[in-house]
Amino acid sequence: MAMLAAHDGFWEWDPLSKALHVGSRLLEILGYQEDFLPDTHAWLKLVHPEDVAAYNRAVALHLKGQNEFFYCEYRVLAKDGCYHWIASRGMAVRDRHGKAYQMVGSVTDITDRRKYQEEMEFLALHDNLTGLPNRLQFAEHLQDALREAREKAERLAVLFIDLDRFKNINDTLGHRAGDQLLQLITQRLSQNIPSNCRLYRQGGDEFIVLLNPVEDARAALSAAMILKDQLTTPITGGESDFFTTASIGISLFPEDASDGETLLRHADTAMYEAKAAGGNTIRSHTPVMNERITFRMSLETQLRRALQEEQLALHFQPKVDTVTGKLVGAEALLRWHDGKKQIPPDLFIPVAEESGLIIQIGEWVIDRAILHILEWQERYGDIPPVAINLSPRQFWRSSVADLFLEKLALAGLPPHALEAEITESVLLEADKSSVDQLLHLRDSGIAISLDDFGTGYSSLSYLQRLPISTLKIDKSFVNNLILDDGAVGSEPMVRAIIAMAKSLSLLVVAEGVETITQRQLLEKLGCDVIQGYLISKALPAVEFADKFLVDCSNRG
Repeated sequence: MAMLAAHDGFWEWDPLSKALHVGSRLLEILGYQEDFLPDTHAWLKLVHPEDVAAYNRAVALHLKGQNEFFYCEYRVLAKDGCYHWIASRGMAVRDRHGKAYQMVGSVTDITDRRKYQEEMEFLALHDNLTGLPNRLQFAEHLQDALREAREKAERLAVLFIDLDRFKNINDTLGHRAGDQLLQLITQRLSQNIPSNCRLYRQGGDEFIVLLNPVEDARAALSAAMILKDQLTTPITGGESDFFTTASIGISLFPEDASDGETLLRHADTAMYEAKAAGGNTIRSHTPVMNERITFRMSLETQLRRALQEEQLALHFQPKVDTVTGKLVGAEALLRWHDGKKQIPPDLFIPVAEESGLIIQIGEWVIDRAILHILEWQERYGDIPPVAINLSPRQFWRSSVADLFLEKLALAGLPPHALEAEITESVLLEADKSSVDQLLHLRDSGIAISLDDFGTGYSSLSYLQRLPISTLKIDKSFVNNLILDDGAVGSEPMVRAIIAMAKSLSLLVVAEGVETITQRQLLEKLGCDVIQGYLISKALPAVEFADKFLVDCSNRG
């Protein structure tokens, strides 16, 4: 009765005759009704082939007295054709010489526990969304692959893949669509990946491919091109059709690195080079890339110090009416002097963007511009508005408009004291949140200019969608207005831009005006405002005030 009532299954075994007796509970666990297990041989036929050796070893160690108790977890074939995990425990009964003549014990069904354990082990080494091996398993596989490559004097390669503009999919279609795309990409790449490649998910929209072995750099590039072609082919599935591209970086062992961490880092660096080149391309690691990364990191460190040590300053470039030459505004431009030399904006602004420092710098620019405006108003009375450039990254925050308005209110300045200049990159990435912020600024009285117009991908529909009041024609068009060799310059394009702007009731500003001839032609074409070296370069605050605001005040 005790055997029947026990939750565990009971067994009794004779080590000498190999005779086996099992209780009904053990048979019940495995789904059998009758005891058909007369001896060890019959039992071993049920044990999973991969577990037989471990089972025999555990029994032998206990019989020899090396383990006080017998314990083993292994799989046994049940009547339904599936293997159940059981935990078997027991103890030998020994004669006065210590020789075992009987073993008794019990088994517990641990299938659910082992299944949960296996799931946890799988999740620890696999990505939950795609089922791909994760970066932890990649690190383990890479170390094994490097060890083998060294022994066999072979090459291997690491490919770092980053989807281009994946954020746009999440922002426009939602994270569910983004997850669906990652699953479809995983499915496609897994089905078409070269045989010497293994795919891993690094995280986010990043994947890693381990090529092992690979013949040379050309073979690694060929594999990368296959993967790139798979990614650029439209993906149809689920609720949406997806059009994707990817930036891919390649790092080769042993040419680029001798250890796994450096190999992955170099592939990552090459991927960023591909992305900086516009995306949808492949780059192989070169030593020059390391120099650029080192320089960039050094510049970022210096830029952080520059913020703390007040090395940044605002210079102001005037904007004047094309016809009258009257000052109608100024653009605040960031300058950095590290105490020894001037650092060009086109060198440090991209670093600020990539590192996220542009958020802190952007707030500093607003504060400093407001301080200058307050000082100038006290000395000269009302002055034309000052324009501040807003970075696309600032629009990743939902509070940029409120920040703008709160700082103006705290200073006691009206909204029209400042203007906001955005680039077409903001336009391209404009989601509902970004547009709402621009609308909030416009409705509060802050004018918005679209800078560098004509160099991006703006369309009439986008211009109508955004609450802008001014178009700024990029200086490259102004430079090519009149060509010395008599060839057709950019006049037709500028004429078209001005006509389009007028049709939308937008003010037109031309940047980079350097000659009287350019100014005269722009006036003829109907351009409202000019800005450039013909009027003045960007000047420090004191020089700008002395040269333009004093004159502006006298006119008033």
